[in-house]
Amino acid sequence: MRTRRTTVATLAAALLGSGLALTASPAYAAPAPSCVKTRVYNTASDYTVQVRNACNRTVRVKIVMRLGRDSKCTTLRKGEYLYHRTTGLQTWKETVTC
Repeated sequence: MRTRRTTVATLAAALLGSGLALTASPAYAAPAPSCVKTRVYNTASDYTVQVRNACNRTVRVKIVMRLGRDSKCTTLRKGEYLYHRTTGLQTWKETVTC
């Protein structure tokens, strides 16, 4: 029984020491609240994602893209917009809080 406790303690210490147990992957970010509105405009020359904060409070959001770079985490006050323009194969995946 002592060996099992030692193994569990060693494993927990290794995870904590590596930071794996304390950090969350960006893939697990929470979706943006429903008052954050996202629209997508796809033209022949570019692909634009527009996010508008229609909430009664300030929110921090990030635009997550497929096959491309995500936007930076941006603070939007009530009524503000965030635009993310790309070209190529990149498409909008989701808008998340950060």
